[in-house]
Amino acid sequence: MIQRIQTVFLFLVMLAMTLMLFLPLWNKQDGNTGAQASLTIAALLHQTNGKVVYQQNVIYLGIGAALAIVLAGISLFSYKNRQMQVMLNLINTLVLVGVLIGEVVLSFKGEKFFLPESKGVYGVGFYMPGVALLCNALANRFIRRDEMLVRSMDRLR
Repeated sequence: MIQRIQTVFLFLVMLAMTLMLFLPLWNKQDGNTGAQASLTIAALLHQTNGKVVYQQNVIYLGIGAALAIVLAGISLFSYKNRQMQVMLNLINTLVLVGVLIGEVVLSFKGEKFFLPESKGVYGVGFYMPGVALLCNALANRFIRRDEMLVRSMDRLR
């Protein structure tokens, strides 16, 4: 049912991925040369003195986040079919892992733009796919627990 604990976890998945869309992911600055590198949901940018040196479109991170939101929403409202919920959550896990790997790879790529010995700063948005992955796993666990409870009740009839 919709008032179960997995509803809260699926809502948290949706919330975390929505926050990822609007919060900064990664940033690195050098005050001496005016160089700046940043990773957002749409682009990996390298600027020097306000002039764009390198720009890479990374909209697939945004598409992955939006897909994770949609999958969690569909799973949230398909509470009558627990097997489908489990399947949607497993697919969502793959999407979240893909987004997380994409973020890590792009931040490592951004580290190489200038001053490789100094590290950039990870924003709050960078950690949101990890939070969503944890909440998705917990939701899946409670959905399976409900399914086992229903099956045990069927045996008693």
